[in-house]
Amino acid sequence: MIQLKKLFNFVVFLPGLFFAFALSGCVNGADDVFVSKNKIILGEQYPNVHFDQEVMIVRISQMLIIGQLSKNERADLYFERGVLYDSLGLWGLARYDFTQALALQPRSPAIYNYLGLYLLLDEDYDSALEAFNAVLELDPNYDYTYLNRGLDFYYMERYNLAQQDLLKFYEAKKDDPYRALWLYINELKFKPNEATQNLARRAKDLSTEYWGTYIVQYYLNEISVKDLLDKAKVFVDPQSSQYAEILTETYFYLAKQKLNAGHAEEAETLFKLAMANQVYNFVEYRFALFELAKLKTNSEQTEQAVVQRVKTTQAPNSKELDAE
Repeated sequence: MIQLKKLFNFVVFLPGLFFAFALSGCVNGADDVFVSKNKIILGEQYPNVHFDQEVMIVRISQMLIIGQLSKNERADLYFERGVLYDSLGLWGLARYDFTQALALQPRSPAIYNYLGLYLLLDEDYDSALEAFNAVLELDPNYDYTYLNRGLDFYYMERYNLAQQDLLKFYEAKKDDPYRALWLYINELKFKPNEATQNLARRAKDLSTEYWGTYIVQYYLNEISVKDLLDKAKVFVDPQSSQYAEILTETYFYLAKQKLNAGHAEEAETLFKLAMANQVYNFVEYRFALFELAKLKTNSEQTEQAVVQRVKTTQAPNSKELDAE
């Protein structure tokens, strides 16, 4: 079972995230359909869209302060408030509530699953793995933990282990395109010569009730980016919150495609666009943020290496100094 000490070591998760979009000219070619000089395709944002969730948070908070509650009732309320905080992108507060719930209810797979996800996004891969293993010990059929543990292995570059979990996740619901997409993304690292062929085979079982099916069609070069945008406007009302959701998914998977092709700057722009739609509890939003943090770290490490190389090249040779 995961060590509770690591989970109770509360740190506000990735605070103070601010970025400016340098979009014009960053994404080229067919992707100009989504990003052009004078226009960016984003979902509508409404000030009161989260009003009901905010009201629920206030009510739960009042119950936790003044309510005469049993241990299990208190744990349930902390968990419910944590889920609400998570959906609003208040991940530090969510993480705190989940740890409080876990202290009261230490055998809850759902709590371990959330905390494992935060540990993964914090790049604490080993602790995340412990959390996900704890989930599956408590409930071997907890479906989404196979995705989360698979992603943990993927970002640890243990692609063969990621394949086992992502395949199990896919086989539980073969008409779900997002499961097929993550298998494909992993297989590009694990067995690239088979990845596209496997995706094409799995695409035959996908349901067009999911927006991700059209993203799969784009990955397979069956439709263009323009076709994707046209289908998006038909698939949901562009004025609805669902439009922001499908744009979040679209930008994320376009970004992963760019990143896998070695176009880091274009991928960075698309990851930022995925985040701009503010669908905080989508896996695509979470990992767009995660990928951006990794890109920033890689860029800083590259710059440091270049500076060090320049310094080494410019440093006078000790033998030459002795000769002088």
